[in-house]
Order: sequence, then structure tokens, then C-alpha cells
Amino acid sequence: MREDLRELVGSYLARLADGVVPPGEAADWALLVMEQESAEAVDPKIWRALDQLAGADLLESPGKYLHGREDFACWRAEFEADFSC
Repeated sequence: MREDLRELVGSYLARLADGVVPPGEAADWALLVMEQESAEAVDPKIWRALDQLAGADLLESPGKYLHGREDFACWRAEFEADFSC
């Protein structure tokens, strides 16, 4: 696993929650990382966050995202809490 992956995931979660990165960009990045990495080689907490990011652009209905900034902020808080100890 790349050593910087935890930092990159945290950065994407933060920028997504802050509205700096669009959901599609975050999802595309996460899917690319998941294709390049092995789930067995990545910390499960990081993999879960990647999975969440990969679904950031899911649609509930045409033109309406399933997840919003509140969800992204929760994902970010969960991720930060996982590594606070």
C-alpha cells in the first residue's frame, strides 16, 4: 500500500465535504485507486472510506445525488475518528 494513501483519502473527504471537489471527481479517483490496490493490502478503514468515495456520485433520481455535503462531512468525521488514537 502506498504510504500516502491515508493522507490522500483524508484530503479527498475533506475537499468533498467542503464542496471543493465535485462528487464525480472524487468517485473517479477512488475507483481508480481501488482498481490499482488490493483490498487485502489496504487498511480496512481506508478501504471503507475509498468505497464511500467511490459512491459519492450515485444518483437517487435523474439529476439528484443520493449523498450530499452532510453525508460527506459524516464520512470525513468517521475517517478522522478512525485514526485519532
